[in-house]
Amino acid sequence: MKSWFEVAAVIVAGAVLGSFLGKFIGAIAPSGKVHDLLANDISAGLHPTNLDLRIVDLTFGCIFHFNLLSIIGVLTAAFLYKRILR
Repeated sequence: MKSWFEVAAVIVAGAVLGSFLGKFIGAIAPSGKVHDLLANDISAGLHPTNLDLRIVDLTFGCIFHFNLLSIIGVLTAAFLYKRILR
């Protein structure tokens, strides 16, 4: 049986590797459509927000940055993980 930790680790590893490859290829690719496709990312989430309750100050926030290769990395890692553990 697959644990949630293993699945989360595979997803995070695929996203990090894909994001790194996207930024790396985007950095060495000449300017143009390929560069724009790989180097640009989409940000989604909640920007840091402060909540001051006088006795404690809390900060909430979580922002995800996705690019094309990070999504492909997640899908590839999930596919390989499922295929290996079958």
